[in-house]
Amino acid sequence: MVFLDKVDIERRLKLLRQEISERPINEELRGWNYDKPPIQPLFNSIKFGVSELAGRYCETLRDIYLKRVLNMKFPPNLKVVKGVALHKIIKETIYEAKKFIYDNSRATGIKLINFLSKRSLEAAQDAVTDAEFMLAGNLQKNEKDLLIEECVNTRSFLLTQTAAKLDYALSKYPHADSDSIVSIAIPPVAERKVDGSLVGLSSELSVDIYTPYNAVIDVKTGDVRSFHPLTAAGYALALESEENIPVDFGFILYLRFERKEIPSFKAKHFIIGDELRREFIEIRDEAFEIVDSGRDPGMPNKCPDFCPYYSICQK
Repeated sequence: MVFLDKVDIERRLKLLRQEISERPINEELRGWNYDKPPIQPLFNSIKFGVSELAGRYCETLRDIYLKRVLNMKFPPNLKVVKGVALHKIIKETIYEAKKFIYDNSRATGIKLINFLSKRSLEAAQDAVTDAEFMLAGNLQKNEKDLLIEECVNTRSFLLTQTAAKLDYALSKYPHADSDSIVSIAIPPVAERKVDGSLVGLSSELSVDIYTPYNAVIDVKTGDVRSFHPLTAAGYALALESEENIPVDFGFILYLRFERKEIPSFKAKHFIIGDELRREFIEIRDEAFEIVDSGRDPGMPNKCPDFCPYYSICQK
């Protein structure tokens, strides 16, 4: 796998499988039970994004009230633009690498790097510009230059990793066709679309990475937050409702730039178990009630200053 070492991820999954065999997931909390409580949505006319529910910066869900009832958007900031831009560069780099291998039957790792690195700066600039446009926000010049550099470095890292995996696959399977080589060298499906409408979620969700291990990987570019695993719970319910297969494992992949030119990926792994599923469903149902009633849930006793709506609530 491009982001994680295959041996490492299989070792982690082995431990998780042992754990889940001792504490199996309650069947009533699977997404395919979308027509029965507690999975069944309270309303069919309201659909939420996963990040909208899982991003629990506000304990009282006042962010849901501001966005859905008052139609207020939070002001864009560097962290949000950075997240959008880095996700875009990851998605496009993986797509371009796959396309290059499909289009070039004699593709090798060094050829892939030489060809795709030519437009790394252009791809990084486009990713940042598109993120600014999407969020209707403009970064300061120094912020923009730094973010473009981080996007270039992320793309270079991914191209290098992909090239190594490509050469390894070609060496081990010299008679394999391009489709097999792509599936071996770049197995994750980036930005996997899934219809979550049966469980009260958007009909066009995007899972950052969906792996052949029935695990979802969510990439985070900001600080570590305790509520991040909720994102995996939301995607697991949506995938289970659409595919009718169990999604038991979640990974949060934190993208860091501890060394300026080489991004690092640190993974948090966990079972998408009963407690996590119940917590996500309770948040969903509370959000349903707020939107349906138009009730302002009020501000929490303490607002974290990293909440996207902090400046609005503190006026």
